[in-house]
Order: sequence, then C-alpha cells, then structure tokens
Amino acid sequence: MSYSVIISENMIPLERDLKIAIPLLKTPEKFEDYISLKITPDDGGCCCFNHWPETWNAVNKFISPCGPIRNEGAVLIEKSNEQFVLECHESGPEIVVYLGLGTASILLVKSIVDLILTILKSRQKRNYHSNLKFKITSYHYINPTKIDESVIEVDLPLSDESVKLLNEKIETILFQKRE
Repeated sequence: MSYSVIISENMIPLERDLKIAIPLLKTPEKFEDYISLKITPDDGGCCCFNHWPETWNAVNKFISPCGPIRNEGAVLIEKSNEQFVLECHESGPEIVVYLGLGTASILLVKSIVDLILTILKSRQKRNYHSNLKFKITSYHYINPTKIDESVIEVDLPLSDESVKLLNEKIETILFQKRE
C-alpha cells in the first residue's frame, strides 16, 4: 500500500503524527477524534531501530502478521476486529487510536496495553541490571492551540501491581467520552 502525507514545517508534532496515521486507519481527518500514546524513556535517548534492536524485534513479533514496522515508519495493527497505528520515532514508539465520538472497546485497550508491555518488558530485559523510568504520554487534540495531555510514569522492573495500574490508567484514558 502506498500513500503520501503532506507535512508542513509549521505543524505541531501531534498534527504531523495524526496525518501519518489517518491514511492507514482510513478514518476522517478530524484530529479531535484521536488519542496518541507516546512511550518515551524518562532520561531521553534515541529509540530507533539502531538503538533498540531487541525491542523492535519483539514488537515486530507481537504485531505479526500486521507488520513489520520499519525504522521511522508506521504500521496499521488489526487485532480482534480493532485497529490502531504504531509509529516508530527516534523519540519513542507512538500508538494512535481513532475513537470518533465513542470510547475504546475492552479488546482495543487490551491490545494496546499488551503492545506497551511488550515494549517495556523488552527494555527491562535489555537493561536488567538497572532501574529505568518510562513515560507514557497521552495526547488528545482539542484545537490548534489546545492539546489535552496526561502522563503515566512507569518504573522498571515491572511488578504485577504496576501492570495492573498501567492497565487501569490506559483504560481511563481510552474510555473517556469525547465530546
């Protein structure tokens, strides 16, 4: 599948990322109907294929047969009749979800949480000797001058309790009714 996206230098990053996801999702270009979840290491650093090869290999296994995702690319993930887009950025993986006027289903939330856990567990395995912190930032575009943002902080290594809390927080973000 081929598509082109017009990116303006004046676009805010969220608009740019939504313009990448919308053709894959085949959904309306109404930015208010999307949620973006950006996963970033708290201490920064590059998250590309060259710096996170084990993580991206684990992600590609998880998203199969939808993928693979390529460096600085995007892929449509369809699981359990639900769909979302995963984008690879140097600043960290990003998940874009179309909600329209509704809320996410339980199956969609589970697929997204499972993908996030795949990423975090891979980073944990790679850095087993150190405690790492990650941020999962959700963005909801309100208008060109207002973006709703919330941050979930996750400490590695993951515990059963932190996985449960992560699931609850992602549910809260995706189950919120959009007006």
